[in-house]
Amino acid sequence: MGGRNRADQDHRAGIMIIFPRNNWVVVRRPACLATVLVLLFLSSGCMSTNSRHVATSSRFSKSNVKREIGSRVGTGVSNNRQPGDVTSPFGPHSDLPLALDSAIQTALQNNDAFHATLAQIGMADGDRIQAGLLTNPNVTTMIPVGVKQWEWTLYVPIEAFLLRPVRMAIAEKDCERIAHQLVQTGMTLVRDVQLAYTNVALATEQHQLALENHSIRQEIADLTEKRLNAGEIAELEAIQARVDSLNAKADEALLKQNVTIAREQLALLMGIPEQADHIIVASIPEFDAPTQSLEELIEQGAAIRPDLQAAEWTVAAADARYQLSKKAWWMFSGGVDANGSGEKGFELGPAFRFDIPIFNKNEGGIARACAELEAAKYNRDQVKDQIINQVRVAFFQSRRAIENFDSLNSEVLPSLEEALGIAKKGFEDGGTSYLLVLQTTTQDISAKSRILDQAAAACKAHAELELSCGRRLDPGPAGKFRKQ
Repeated sequence: MGGRNRADQDHRAGIMIIFPRNNWVVVRRPACLATVLVLLFLSSGCMSTNSRHVATSSRFSKSNVKREIGSRVGTGVSNNRQPGDVTSPFGPHSDLPLALDSAIQTALQNNDAFHATLAQIGMADGDRIQAGLLTNPNVTTMIPVGVKQWEWTLYVPIEAFLLRPVRMAIAEKDCERIAHQLVQTGMTLVRDVQLAYTNVALATEQHQLALENHSIRQEIADLTEKRLNAGEIAELEAIQARVDSLNAKADEALLKQNVTIAREQLALLMGIPEQADHIIVASIPEFDAPTQSLEELIEQGAAIRPDLQAAEWTVAAADARYQLSKKAWWMFSGGVDANGSGEKGFELGPAFRFDIPIFNKNEGGIARACAELEAAKYNRDQVKDQIINQVRVAFFQSRRAIENFDSLNSEVLPSLEEALGIAKKGFEDGGTSYLLVLQTTTQDISAKSRILDQAAAACKAHAELELSCGRRLDPGPAGKFRKQ
């Protein structure tokens, strides 16, 4: 019984301070402010150590975002890149054609705008760590001057312990949202590289076609000069042939400039603008139609699109903020009041400080949080509708471009090439007019140009379809690429 009374006396003479791990410490009467502050400092030191550990082992990191992007696009992204580092896709033989996968991997590795955006995950993770930290205790002290006794009051915010799990949950949902947004950003970069790569290939092949056109028209101009000298044609016909040859030469020079511009744009996305002249693309990478049906592609996009997953996490975070807004007016602190000149010496006593919710229950904050939750739900539904639209448009564009390419390449072009050969042979023999040769040549060059346009359109539509579905698609039974 005596021991119990002694314990009760000790308990009444001290204070109970709650720490994050639910430990408690009784500070007996002889304790002073220094003792309490030392204990709080040691507790905060443990929390700081735990926070550093959480920061180091967090799943919200750039490496995890890069790993997710790599799993979707089929290419790895190094985690060792530092600002200023540049990885070149060109080996000792820089005259070899640049593969599309190599261009994508280089862009993910070198693109500074992409890596600057990736830094957002570190910022969000910092906010998550900060949300888990408790508010520092507050001390108010009266300096003992003259007859004034020494007084101090220590307050520990209890509501910080109660609201900490909710704030951490909100911060983690924000991290999830930003992580998925960054994955979508990486997928968009991959799409942009595919489009730029296709533009380089298209410009290169159009330039080659312009060289062929100029060669044909120059050949015709030489023949007209011979026939003019032989007195078989009039001067006006020879002049027309020379003008056509000069126009073809001017078109060739313009398309050569387009190749340079397309290379510069691709090099910028790849993060190697000074190496644009080394970019050589053999031909347009033409994808076959996807093996999945339209419904399967829409279902896949709705299941794994990163921006839709980010929208879902936005709704979850907004709902958690709405719940927190109902408790935001809480302010309840437990404390200790002490004075140094009481009747029995140094005196300690418990203290509490709290708000009385008469005038302000955070009604405005609750209304705003409710509106933000509603907006997040509408935005999520809009992203779902956008996925359906983007998949459908890209799917039909890809199918139409492939059908047009096959028709032009297998039916129209062979007939035109045969007609051009007959017209040129007849012109050389003097039995065909220059006008017929010119018309047939123009039709042949136009058909080849349309084939290139359809091949590029199919490749671009496939890139858009992959972005819409959230990952690289199966190439189909004919293989990943086809050449003309």
